[in-house]
Order: sequence, then C-alpha cells, then structure tokens
Amino acid sequence: MSTTRDFNVSVTIDELKQAITSMFPDPKAIKEEAIQRACINRHYYLIYYTMLIVIKDNFPQYDMSREGSFNNTGSHNRVFCVFEEIAEQTGSKEAEMLSMQFSDFLTKRHKADYKLNESFSSGEYSQCLRYAERIPELAQELIEVHTQKAV
Repeated sequence: MSTTRDFNVSVTIDELKQAITSMFPDPKAIKEEAIQRACINRHYYLIYYTMLIVIKDNFPQYDMSREGSFNNTGSHNRVFCVFEEIAEQTGSKEAEMLSMQFSDFLTKRHKADYKLNESFSSGEYSQCLRYAERIPELAQELIEVHTQKAV
C-alpha cells in the first residue's frame, strides 16, 4: 500500500501511524473511556485515509469527490460504498468484509465522538482496535486478488 504524500496533505500514512503510536503506545492497556474514544478517533482517521489511497491507487474507476461515484452520500460513506459495489460486482469476500467492517467502524467512531451521553463499552473499543488492524489486511488481500485477476 502506498504511504506517499497524497490528497494534497502534508503528512504521510506512516507519519500518522507514528503519531498514533506516540500518543497511544499501548492501546489495549487503556482503561479510561475518554482516552479510548480519542484513540478510536485517531485510528479511524488513519484507516479512512489509508482506504482513500487504496481506492485511488487500485480502483481508479471510482471518483471519490462530491461530483463522482456515490455523490449522493457523505465522503466517509463513499468508502464503504466502493467496497460494497466491488463485492456485488465480483463476489469478493474481502470487499464484502471491508465494506461491513469499515461501515461498523464509522458507526462506532461516530458514537465515540458524538454520543458522549452513551457509554462506549470495552467491547466496542476492542472491536475498533481489531478493525484498525484487520481493515488494512483485508485491503491488501483484495488488492492481491484484484491484481491477479488483472494479469
């Protein structure tokens, strides 16, 4: 996966990873709900930007702008819509899992960020940490399958 500067931003994916590691050196040991919520926010945005690069580099037929593919939905929703459509068109289990996991991660990130009157459980936190690990792995698996079919 590309970690180059992209989308006219001034940091790379690797730099974002380093920042998260610096802020949250042992995410699994965090017990305070407020810090868990902050940790999930940072992990989610790392995954979001990683998936935008995955789409741009490997599925360029999808225009992620407001005027492009899935322009009737928000920018974050467009990411899981891409993988949902790939799953529908190809039967790819990796794309299907990417769509479902990214969508659920977004929902949980919304809860962590906006629903402070609701408890954010340790189970939800653990699930989000798993998504942060698994989504890039699934994306790499999808890229490999896509590349093999293109050859």
